[in-house]
Amino acid sequence: MVKEFKKNNQMKLSSSFNLFVIFLFISGALSAQETNFNRFSVELTTGIHIPFSPKNEITNSDYIAFNQFQVAGRYMFSQKLGIKAHYAYNHFVNSNNSDEGVNSSRVGLEGVANVGKLLNMDYTIAERLGLLLHAGGGITYSKPLINGGVERMGNLMAGLTAEVKLSERFALLADVTYVANFSQHYDYNGASLKPKTNSGGLMNVSLGIMYSLGSKKLHADWY
Repeated sequence: MVKEFKKNNQMKLSSSFNLFVIFLFISGALSAQETNFNRFSVELTTGIHIPFSPKNEITNSDYIAFNQFQVAGRYMFSQKLGIKAHYAYNHFVNSNNSDEGVNSSRVGLEGVANVGKLLNMDYTIAERLGLLLHAGGGITYSKPLINGGVERMGNLMAGLTAEVKLSERFALLADVTYVANFSQHYDYNGASLKPKTNSGGLMNVSLGIMYSLGSKKLHADWY
């Protein structure tokens, strides 16, 4: 029974990861199309997470920590609009008791809008600085540290990413993203919630790097 439960959850995680890899492969193939700019990029970010809700008999500030990262692939249909697939990991742990916490893995798909391009930002600014709006949905698999249970939650998320161009290939990223959880069964300390099902929310504040892929000189963000 336990082995079957673990096997089912491993299959779920494997399926989500496979979908993410397929997206990266398809996006990479699309980026090979003839254009004047590179369409595809990969991103790696890390930073702090701030849980907001639920607050069932815990102090949420005890779980604010530098314990999250995200890897993503982005494909731009044009200079203004694109899509992004991501895998994100959050390790919530009580700063006063390391036995209390939750590990969460999320896969998601978001639409991306280049705000600077949409607002026709002056080129002298836009060639070095960028602002991206992203929003979409995902699925989170969460496992408390204090027991063997695993839950699956639906997510909606939205955020802003500021970009600073470092070179033709690299850019520095600063991102703020809010993630809403649906059908959350465990609190951030790993205890079962009462009532059983709750909505929840958290914010990720991250710094990272973007790398542009393709044969052209400039990425769509800077073209």
